[in-house]
Amino acid sequence: MHRIVFPAVALLLVCISTVQADPLHVTVVLSDEGGAYQTFSDSLRSQLQTDRIALNVQRATQTLGQSDIYVAVGMNATAALSSRDVPTLSVLVPQAGYEQLLKTSVQHGKPHSAVFLDQPLQRQVALLLAALPATRQVGVLYEIPQPELQSLRRLLADKGIHLHDRIVDKTQSLNDALESILNESEVLFVLPDSEVYNGGTIRNILLTAYRKQVPLVGISQAYVKAGALCAVFTTPEQVARQAAGLIERYAESGKLPAPQFPSDFEVSVNKQVARSLEIHIKDADQLRDAIRRAQ
Repeated sequence: MHRIVFPAVALLLVCISTVQADPLHVTVVLSDEGGAYQTFSDSLRSQLQTDRIALNVQRATQTLGQSDIYVAVGMNATAALSSRDVPTLSVLVPQAGYEQLLKTSVQHGKPHSAVFLDQPLQRQVALLLAALPATRQVGVLYEIPQPELQSLRRLLADKGIHLHDRIVDKTQSLNDALESILNESEVLFVLPDSEVYNGGTIRNILLTAYRKQVPLVGISQAYVKAGALCAVFTTPEQVARQAAGLIERYAESGKLPAPQFPSDFEVSVNKQVARSLEIHIKDADQLRDAIRRAQ
């Protein structure tokens, strides 16, 4: 009897082990090759446990094969996947763009989530307070109405700071709105509005702000390199770590959490701009520590 039972149990255990060993198939869909997208992809591959997860990388323009979950890197990849009823985690996407895409897409039953490119407002305000604690007048420009504008106004008001805002539209050009807001503000606070801040406008905005002796608090390291005083941002490697954790939890539960902001971040400071504007500012590490304490 025992001779019959033991082999049967052993066979059952082997079968269970084989089922458990099946890897989760993950397809990373890149909006484009190179740059931050490729950095994210390479970092994600190094973060995931290769014995449990099989990773495939492809462009958004390629025909998508079968996969257990898709990671859409950037808006083009997210748009390409939005019409498919497949589990999707979007990364390196702006909150406004992602939410607008969801509104115009057919709603499916499979889970969708995102790690936004944007930083939470509380974190951006914490940077402003740590870098420029004497600030009392802050200006923002936008073309697309920003849903977070009222939240920003309340956050600043709680700290005794007044928010000035100007909309760029048919009645007021970017240059006119910029000149007007800079005349009222001690700091220009960048909102993630690509209609206002883009490759064709950022140089003029920075030069005009510099001429007016008004520092700009940016939203990426690229802004700081271009001439912003400082910025809080999340690197592709940090997003990859966060995404890896979400994928591993999905492998266990089959569920994705609600869209979320980056959990980790870095700070960059342009010391040359600080010297030129005669601003005494803490270094990047000190500012990052101050933000963490404020969260």
